[in-house]
Parts: sequence; C-alpha cells; structure tokens
Amino acid sequence: MRLKDKVTIITGAGHGIGHAYAKRFAEEGANVVIAEIDAKAGERVAAEIQELGRSAWARATDVVNFEDVKGLMNETVQRFGRVDVLLNNAAIYETRPVSKCNLEDLSLEEWDRVIEVNLKGVFLCCKAVIPIMKSQRGGKIINVASGTFFHGTGNMPHYTTSKGGVVAMTRVLAKQLGSWNINVNCLTPGSTMSEEKITDQVRRRREESSKQRAFQRIEVPEDITGTALFLASSDSDFMTGQLLVVDGGGILH
Repeated sequence: MRLKDKVTIITGAGHGIGHAYAKRFAEEGANVVIAEIDAKAGERVAAEIQELGRSAWARATDVVNFEDVKGLMNETVQRFGRVDVLLNNAAIYETRPVSKCNLEDLSLEEWDRVIEVNLKGVFLCCKAVIPIMKSQRGGKIINVASGTFFHGTGNMPHYTTSKGGVVAMTRVLAKQLGSWNINVNCLTPGSTMSEEKITDQVRRRREESSKQRAFQRIEVPEDITGTALFLASSDSDFMTGQLLVVDGGGILH
C-alpha cells in the first residue's frame, strides 16, 4: 500500500505496459485515473481494477489536445481533490505502429504525428498538471522514454528522436520544479512484450533483441512496474532529474 489514496493519472493505460502500471498502482492503494484515447479500452481496464475492489476511473483523453488534457486534470481534481502522480506513458509505437525506415524515406505526416503524440503529448500533460502540483507544493511526474534513445536506433528516427526529447524535458523540469517539491524522473523500458495480439514475427523480434541483454529473456510489463512504483512512492522523494533503465542489462551506463 505504498500509494495508499494517492491520485495517479496514467496516460495510455488502456493497453500494454500502461495497463500493467494501472493494475500495479491500484494494488498499492492508488486512486487510478486511466487517460486513454481508446475509450472502450480505458473503461475495460477501469472495470477490471474495480472488480478487484480498488479505485479506478477512465476518462477518454487525447494527449495532443490541450483543452482535453486540461479537462482531464480539472475533472480529476474535482473528483479526487488533487493529483499526486502523473505517469506520461501514452505513445505511438505498438497499438498504432510506427514505420521502420531511414529518415529520408519517412513521410512528413508520420514524423509530425509521432513527435506530436510522444513528445508534445508529454509537454501538454506536464503543462496542465504543474500548476496543480505547485498549488499542492508537491507531486511526482514520471516520463517514459525508450532504449532507442541510447542505441540511436536508425530505422525509427522519429520515435527515437521523440524519446530523446522526453529525456531532455525531464531534466529541464526537474531543475525548474525542485523548489516546489515536485519530482520529475524518467523510466526507460527495454524492448517489451506488451502487445495484446502477439504474432510470430513480433515474438521472434523480441527473442532476438533479448540476446543482447545480461538477462537473456523477453521483457514483460511486470518487469517494469516495480520501478514505476518506486518513482511514484515516497521512497524516491530525494531523487529527481534521473533516468532509470529497466531492460535486463541491455544498456549499461
């Protein structure tokens, strides 16, 4: 119960790793707000958590629409009185796959869309929640990056660039918000088996990726949730501006 009664907003929590975050946080006592563009998926996860006797509320949210994001924050405060944790998980990758190609072959439309969701979406959610956390004199912001930032993954230039921007934003906000007792940290999963429909091709790709790790097995969402919980809890109160890699030893830094 490390998050007992803590009000936690998780974006993109209707699928994959976001779903796992939502369940784990609820198990630890949090009031979980599922901000999900796929409204049916969000409602499904909320119902699943409620069946376990925990608190969850789903709110259809498009993270690239600032009015929508402000509505999410305001409705959360109206319902629960505060926002203790924001976990910026929503991104384009698996549920809405990105192209794998060289930069010169990438369409302008796809570049803009990935940067908009993966980077601007984090910016807008932070922009909307910061005044609330400042008024509380505290809060936790957890941004989700990617190992592609370290590897410089060449066939996903838009995705890799967007996640590098998330790391930079985390460091800037940590400097800006420390005097308000607001922690801003970054969580970096490795290649994770998070898809709801797992094809043979996806499994082979994950297995091949896992051979580069110290722990040579496929990573699953439950491997990551403990670190997210640590960043959301009081155990990390004197930690900010940091990037934690949870990938089984694929990146050593």
